[in-house]
Amino acid sequence: MRAWFLMWAVVISSILPTAQEKTTVGDFTKSPTEHIINQIEQPFVVRSIKGIVSRKTEGPTEPLAKVLFEIQGPGTDRKIRRTSTDEKGRFKMGNVPEGTYRFKATLNGFQSVMGTITVSKEALKTDELKIAMPIGV
Repeated sequence: MRAWFLMWAVVISSILPTAQEKTTVGDFTKSPTEHIINQIEQPFVVRSIKGIVSRKTEGPTEPLAKVLFEIQGPGTDRKIRRTSTDEKGRFKMGNVPEGTYRFKATLNGFQSVMGTITVSKEALKTDELKIAMPIGV
């Protein structure tokens, strides 16, 4: 009887999700095929959160549609805002107060990109985020 119980416990534990299968990175969303997250070291300084996401290639850039773009903050605030890129790879978030935010760009089949954004009225009006995502491996 005990051997049967132990065998059943092993079967059940093998079908339950493990800690590695969780759906977020920190508080950010994780794509089902995400294995690599590229960290951008240099923070973006912008007046507003808008930009373009493209496929990282050797040749001309190719815009990526349906990229999930998330920010968390400002500062230690854990609130997350989300938007997606349009068919031209563009995204925009309105009414984001000044402060420093963490961001993550995610698309199934591509390596995710994370970094920091500082929203400041001192930034140039023309500043926008330009993010290149490599194909996942």
